[in-house]
Amino acid sequence: MRPLLGVVLLLMFSPAQADWEWDFLTRGHWYTGLQVGYTETKIDAGTAHPVTLHALGGYQFNPYLGIETRIGLGLNDDTVVDDVEAGIDSYYGLYLTGTWPLTDWVKLYGLLGATNLDLEANDQPSQRSDSATDLSYGVGFSLYATEQLSLNLEVISWVEKGRFDVSALNFGVRYDF
Repeated sequence: MRPLLGVVLLLMFSPAQADWEWDFLTRGHWYTGLQVGYTETKIDAGTAHPVTLHALGGYQFNPYLGIETRIGLGLNDDTVVDDVEAGIDSYYGLYLTGTWPLTDWVKLYGLLGATNLDLEANDQPSQRSDSATDLSYGVGFSLYATEQLSLNLEVISWVEKGRFDVSALNFGVRYDF
């Protein structure tokens, strides 16, 4: 225990400590946004394209790294074949975001996290519901209209399970505080 304590104290008071920036948590900012998505929902019977809407919020630790949460719902169901309709009931997720500023007004970003998604399928006269949580990933870009307001376009894969696969093309707006 003493050697470990000695190493910790040595590191705390070493000259290298002066270069460490501990204020990375206070240099960031909060943001919020809204996105509409055109999804590709693959189920056993075929593919549906329901529309979704979600709110997002997050914290940007620095220009390159952030954390984000999203909660959304399906706005409509889509016909897969004949009498079979499918739609997204609701979803939520937590993501780590990596941002690459190309210019002051254009930024590329990536998302990596987990999404829980509830899907409904209606094949008259019965209705089925299924839920899954999976690793999610996506890429997109933001165009800043002002220093705080941006438009974004992204492609994201929410769930890739054997029962169903859901991915989306999302378009939205984000406001940085």
